[in-house]
Amino acid sequence: MYSSWDAFYHGDLQGLWGLILVPVLFLVVRPWRRPRAAGADPRAAGFVCAWATFFALETIADPVAILRLGVPMLPFVLLGDFRVFLLVLGVAEPDRPVAATIARAAGWTMVVPIVAWSTYRVALAKAGPLDEQVLWLVYEVAFVALMLWWRHRRLPDRRPIALRYLRAVVAYVAVYYALWGIADVLILGGLDAGWGLRVLPNQLYYSFWVPVAWTWFFSRRYASASSPVHARR
Repeated sequence: MYSSWDAFYHGDLQGLWGLILVPVLFLVVRPWRRPRAAGADPRAAGFVCAWATFFALETIADPVAILRLGVPMLPFVLLGDFRVFLLVLGVAEPDRPVAATIARAAGWTMVVPIVAWSTYRVALAKAGPLDEQVLWLVYEVAFVALMLWWRHRRLPDRRPIALRYLRAVVAYVAVYYALWGIADVLILGGLDAGWGLRVLPNQLYYSFWVPVAWTWFFSRRYASASSPVHARR
């Protein structure tokens, strides 16, 4: 059916329908799914539900807007990173006003783009013309590094109630960015298999990120060990 992984990757089956099916099902099923626990931090439960609904819709709009309407990809890349920081900060600091959390998440969202673009410009100046895929590789490596720093240093230093949950979701994000990076190394090396590997992180990013983040938050595995009195504070 497809002559190469490149052709499959850039086709509608992978690039559109395969990415929106799970978010659509999630939105349909979620109103009838009762959480199995009060949440990794019960104070953030309402925030996480609102976050999941909004970003499930955004996940569906992303490939539709890019493939069907010709909207540039960069705004959706930034929005995809923003949703990570918004979730992490919203759960880590549930008593902070939402507007302040949004502002802080927006600030963190710009860290990796600035680092990646600056590094890429320096590389261009020293090495001459480079494949644009190199820019994305630098971006991916920088994001993995940032997520690992959050998991092992920033989050433990702040000791939020939902620490185990937050470390799990940050690790999830690091995995799909690392897989994108490995795939881009293969692509830059001229291997068609790199496009095939890219399908996996695309699924983790588009199809499963929001459902997994919501499900883990309300799972017994990451349920808060705090008392009901502590949860209301």
